[in-house]
Amino acid sequence: MIQKLENFLIKNPGQVFFVLIILSIPPFLINLGLLPLFADEPTRANVALEMIISKNFSVPTIGAEYYYNKPPLYNWILAGFYLLSGNYSEFTTRLPAIIPMFLYAISIYLSVNYFLKDKRIAALSGLLFLVNGRMLIYDSMLGHIDIFYSWLTFSSFMLIFYFLQRKNWFLLFLISYVITAITFLSKGLPSIVFQGFTLIAVLAYTKNLKKLFSWQHIVSGLVCLLIISAYFYNYYQFNPNLEGYFSTIWDQSSKRTATEFGLYQSLIHIIQFPFEHAGHLFPASLLLLFCIHKDFISGIKQNPFLTFISVVFLANIWVYWLSPITRPRYLMMLYPLLFILWSHAYYTYRDRLPVMNKIFNQILLILAIGVSICIPAALFFDLQSIVSYLNIKIIFLLFVSLVITFLIWKLKSSKLIAFITLLLLVRLAFSWFILPHRLENMDDNYFRSAAVEMGTITREEPLYFYQYHPSEADIPFHDKMIFYLQKTRMKQVKFTEDDAKPGYYFTFDRDLKNPDAILVKTYQNLKLFHIK
Repeated sequence: MIQKLENFLIKNPGQVFFVLIILSIPPFLINLGLLPLFADEPTRANVALEMIISKNFSVPTIGAEYYYNKPPLYNWILAGFYLLSGNYSEFTTRLPAIIPMFLYAISIYLSVNYFLKDKRIAALSGLLFLVNGRMLIYDSMLGHIDIFYSWLTFSSFMLIFYFLQRKNWFLLFLISYVITAITFLSKGLPSIVFQGFTLIAVLAYTKNLKKLFSWQHIVSGLVCLLIISAYFYNYYQFNPNLEGYFSTIWDQSSKRTATEFGLYQSLIHIIQFPFEHAGHLFPASLLLLFCIHKDFISGIKQNPFLTFISVVFLANIWVYWLSPITRPRYLMMLYPLLFILWSHAYYTYRDRLPVMNKIFNQILLILAIGVSICIPAALFFDLQSIVSYLNIKIIFLLFVSLVITFLIWKLKSSKLIAFITLLLLVRLAFSWFILPHRLENMDDNYFRSAAVEMGTITREEPLYFYQYHPSEADIPFHDKMIFYLQKTRMKQVKFTEDDAKPGYYFTFDRDLKNPDAILVKTYQNLKLFHIK
């Protein structure tokens, strides 16, 4: 039985990949909409919601004030999800990030399989994108722009290589520049940086740098500029302050550079950077053990595709390596390049590194045993009142984890695939147990309820956010309150420094100066006033 399973896994890596993709859907979707919006989610949701309320999809706003930090393409997509679904839930807010996550994994598989003609490396590379630690228990539960953006950027890398192999310079430049225009309208200047550094590095390495001055490159660059200009021309019809828009977009990118920080902090970041990201990518980063083979570098050089992705990675990673406030989600378009190289190393050199392979397999087994031991611990976290069918879920997870652990012990060549299946089980446990526990113990749920209640109370009259100008660190909280208020009222909340107009006023840790103001209710440090 074990041998038959082993033979199937070895002979059908493509089928195994798609089966695991299908099996991964419930773990990533269960309780996806449970937690209130946090981090950058409410900002994205606010802009999309206000476009729908104002019926103006050209000009991003928050609280009826111009929002300059990001162009609106992702907000258009999110607004489309809201309109198609007919609701503005947390689940719907996160779908435009989660659907591209699966499409991204499939794109990695298809690209690697096409260029390397090895379904094993393709399957492992795509699966590692889903089950690395950062994606498994953080980014996959957030409605951020980065997965969608990174998927498009990675696709551009792959298309550049496709047309490079065929020496089709016009399509290489045109399609990559069209994608650059699309990603620019999603996130701004980083798209220009990726396109510029990638093209310069690849053309320089292949000794085609003169193509930067070709008509194909110039025309394609102009097409990109035309697409971006068309958006800003339309935007100008509603708000002529393009200088403010451009300066904010520039600030959003330039403030992350090392020049904004001291030498000591920058040096510490440079030293910590590879170790920090190896931690974020654990357990995928365990495959680094197979990169120590003496032929690893020469093997990359001998393969045009592996050489290409290495050049692209090196051409772009230094920007983030030198930036002290780089966040892991900014590197999602580069992580798969590592997964491909690591997967190549694993399947190419594991038999030539028997001691390392034995250590690696023992680590997998130890981790699997640890997972199985930890599952019953859910009984000791007072989850009975917040997790339905708790005992049945624990028994199910424990049984499946023990079966998978047994397979990791018995399988000879497919232990890693079994371990990846176990990681999907970990995500299922996370969705079943950790997310409800977080909801029960987080302040965000209280403030979501408070905002919904205030929105309900004030639904028939104007609502103003009085004299609150948040620092950057407070913006997620600020935007979250605005989103839930507007979602409940389906009317825009407006900022004001004048408390003379009739209506309701929402304040943060302050009172109104108007003597006619009546305090309606206090929510910790939030207050709701009414002026007749």
